[in-house]
Amino acid sequence: MIEILGFKPNWLAGKLSQVPTLQADQIHVWWLPLSLQESQVSEALKMLSDIQLDKYARRSTPDRKQAYLAGRYYLLTLLGLYTNTSPTEVLLSYSRLNKPYLSDDSLDVQFNFTDTRYDGLTHGAFVFSRAREVGIDIEARSRRSNFAAIAEHRFTAAEREFVTEHTQVNPEKCLAIWTRKEAFGKATGKGINFKMNEQDLSSGQQHELDFFDTENNAWRLLQLEFGENLIASVVHQGHQKLEMKAFHSLEI
Repeated sequence: MIEILGFKPNWLAGKLSQVPTLQADQIHVWWLPLSLQESQVSEALKMLSDIQLDKYARRSTPDRKQAYLAGRYYLLTLLGLYTNTSPTEVLLSYSRLNKPYLSDDSLDVQFNFTDTRYDGLTHGAFVFSRAREVGIDIEARSRRSNFAAIAEHRFTAAEREFVTEHTQVNPEKCLAIWTRKEAFGKATGKGINFKMNEQDLSSGQQHELDFFDTENNAWRLLQLEFGENLIASVVHQGHQKLEMKAFHSLEI
């Protein structure tokens, strides 16, 4: 029996003609297959900056190129909709640790995205908020790694207690905590460059958590399940409970 490790979103069908307004008390999550129709490829290439075109060209296989191009296409398309801007005019800048953000600081949309290989295709998860730093991460339950070593070196004592069952590390629980760490790092812009074993993100069997970082900044975490096979986390700035709207498809 598969253990429930997070909330299951109430998925809505997303359409470009009906993208809802992103309210200040909401976060929007999109879960999309990273593939494009042939007619969309040339349009997508026109959206990329010189830096992004170089990154696209450096992808080692056609599948990775397609996933990279589709990911930026959907990101820029959605950012254009949320900011009432043409996707070709959406400009991104990058922090010292490579976190992307809108170059126009008059726009209050914050965002983050991640991807994973699932069911033979790369899928992307995108999250958007108003004026709140936000991060998202996702992992497939089938992922294999040295979970005991990850827990030993990256987790707090409370987190290790949560993932350990009968002296063995439960891989799925370990992945759940790992998505929390990654989503938090993405929200702060630090990535994995923070002292993971000092930032406790355990919450027992609870799927949400209000917490403070080591600099006393307030954050809120939601653990999610995308179907039975994927575990995800979203972290946003502040302790206010935001309404989450989740969209699983996009009509271009």
